[in-house]
Amino acid sequence: MKYSILNIQNSIFKNLYYFFSLSLPFLLFLFSLSMSLNACNTKNFNTAYQDYYNNQRMYISAILDNNTNKEIKALKELIICGQYLHFNVNDYKNKLNKLLKKTSKNHLNQIRHYKIKINIKSNEYIKIISFNPLKIKTNTNYKIFNLNTKKLYKKVIDLKYAILPQRYVFKKIGYINLKIAQFNKKIVRIVYYSKKPIKLFVKRQKNLLIFSLNNKKTNFLIKNRKKTPLLFARRKIIVIDPGHGGKDSGGIGIGGREEKVAVLQIAKYVAYYLKKEGYIVYLTRTKDIFRPLQWRTHFANEKHADLFISIHCNISPHHIKYPHGVETFFLSPARSQRAMRVAKLENKGIKGLNYLDQRVILGFLNKDRIISSDKLAINVQSDILKELRKHYKDVVDGGVRPAPFWVLVGTQMPAILIETGFLTNPMEARRLFDPRYQRFLAKGIVEGINSYFIQNSK
Repeated sequence: MKYSILNIQNSIFKNLYYFFSLSLPFLLFLFSLSMSLNACNTKNFNTAYQDYYNNQRMYISAILDNNTNKEIKALKELIICGQYLHFNVNDYKNKLNKLLKKTSKNHLNQIRHYKIKINIKSNEYIKIISFNPLKIKTNTNYKIFNLNTKKLYKKVIDLKYAILPQRYVFKKIGYINLKIAQFNKKIVRIVYYSKKPIKLFVKRQKNLLIFSLNNKKTNFLIKNRKKTPLLFARRKIIVIDPGHGGKDSGGIGIGGREEKVAVLQIAKYVAYYLKKEGYIVYLTRTKDIFRPLQWRTHFANEKHADLFISIHCNISPHHIKYPHGVETFFLSPARSQRAMRVAKLENKGIKGLNYLDQRVILGFLNKDRIISSDKLAINVQSDILKELRKHYKDVVDGGVRPAPFWVLVGTQMPAILIETGFLTNPMEARRLFDPRYQRFLAKGIVEGINSYFIQNSK
């Protein structure tokens, strides 16, 4: 009996040994395969571009998790992808060198191994200035040809050794459609197509290519096209973010007026008017509760919002006696001391990131959204002023400015932050708590959102 039990035990251990010895190489293969998924694929422009942004997300995650090894790996891949895409990767190299110095002196020169040689002719990024006429800032050569079918007339322009910053562009110019996309890693393709013949005229002015349509009817249709924001509103989701709340009072103005109170009232009016237009609207808070900055961004992404609007009130340093004006900001590294001052006040809720990490993250976050956010900010600022000046002639234009607001970091949609006025200005402080003024301000914000969708519709 004992002998048979020992035999059974031996056979079980033997089978387990064979199983692990045979499966171990396979498991190691799967592990190496999973690790390679984060590597930069430089076979073509599109894969490298996608991997570049995947590694950016991994880098942010590593910083927040305080995972140095993961951070080093992400930086190495960012450098490879960035060099292939002709991006400026000096910040990443500097950060990688600092991390390697901390981990081991033997790794000081490892960064040199991640330089790659690319045997391609230097490509150039193009910049689209306008769509009708189509103006493109570029020095590249071009080729025009027709690709007509039985149902469509197509006029095609290939820009050689060119790179389109975004994935693609589509515009409707009357009855003519315009599409611009990266055809391959060396060519940007522009296609005009319509059911009717297309006349296209090309002109070069120094580093500017101009493509114009000799079509009076097309231009007439554009000028007289009806603006129907309600059609956009039915399928658009807007997240309104009243700043601060709960234990975070925000700015404290004249007479002890708290920013968190005024912005919640204004946000509720904005939500009310947006819903009347037909938009789907969410508020990050509907009462006096605290919400962390990261939570607000995550909330907007979860709701798949089309726009993120953060509403705040401004306060001024003691040395500025009579500050005033409405300002609108979009996410970008700040270019002025004033923008840095405002951002510093609003970013108090972010802890755990040093200055270098913040600058590196801001250097690449939301690059696909910066242009759209800038356009949104311009529309909203303009319409706020138009609406308020109908009733208050002395409203001051504080302008549209780039600034590194952390409440906008990580948004997957165009996002802006509105400083509705100064609580440290006696007149503006009274107005910001006046329901009548709040309603006019809210209507201006809504009109700006409508203008943005009308002007940027596809």
